[in-house]
Amino acid sequence: MQKTKPLSPAVRTTAFSVCALLAATVLTACGAGDGDGAKAAKDGVSTLETGSPAPGGESGASASSKTDSRRPQLRMDSSEEERDKLLNAYNACLQAHGVPMNTKRAEMAGAKQAWPMQGEEITKKYKPAFDACLVKLPLQPPELDSAVNPHYTDQYRNFVKCLKGKGAHIHMTLNEHGVANGYTYDDGGKGISEDEETKASKVCEKEAFSVKH
Repeated sequence: MQKTKPLSPAVRTTAFSVCALLAATVLTACGAGDGDGAKAAKDGVSTLETGSPAPGGESGASASSKTDSRRPQLRMDSSEEERDKLLNAYNACLQAHGVPMNTKRAEMAGAKQAWPMQGEEITKKYKPAFDACLVKLPLQPPELDSAVNPHYTDQYRNFVKCLKGKGAHIHMTLNEHGVANGYTYDDGGKGISEDEETKASKVCEKEAFSVKH
């Protein structure tokens, strides 16, 4: 069965938290078994993204807009140090709110700040914690948002082309509206290792999405 990578570079950065946040800010999912990271983050804040009434009588959309206005904003040229700092602040918030953390994996990775345990049960049980900490979850660069960037699909296509040039056996996928929503591996294998893919993704992301139109 082919494995489809999620749409946004945002997702890798977040996935490492929630594999480490919304974890490596590239267009791939984090390692095997961690592909639910971004979904976990989204599930954890789902009420802020709906039209249902929020505390105080505000609609979910209004509450989400106000929260987003306070969230840190990443840029295409944000350094790994900046990203890690924001990532750690988000994960520390979740930990302070009682979300169980994957300390063993963090120790193996040599990370000072652990990230949340994964799973639908966790995100449902600790949803109030994810809601409370959403304000610390960095917004991804607007270039990486298909709803904001009108050139997203063309740039994503260049991203995939770049990855293929570095040995990845992949092809882009589109949603029902013709907008890029990720890539999937070709039959016969990935072509490159997970580590090689991660490194290549960082390079290709900047190369493809930093082009000015």
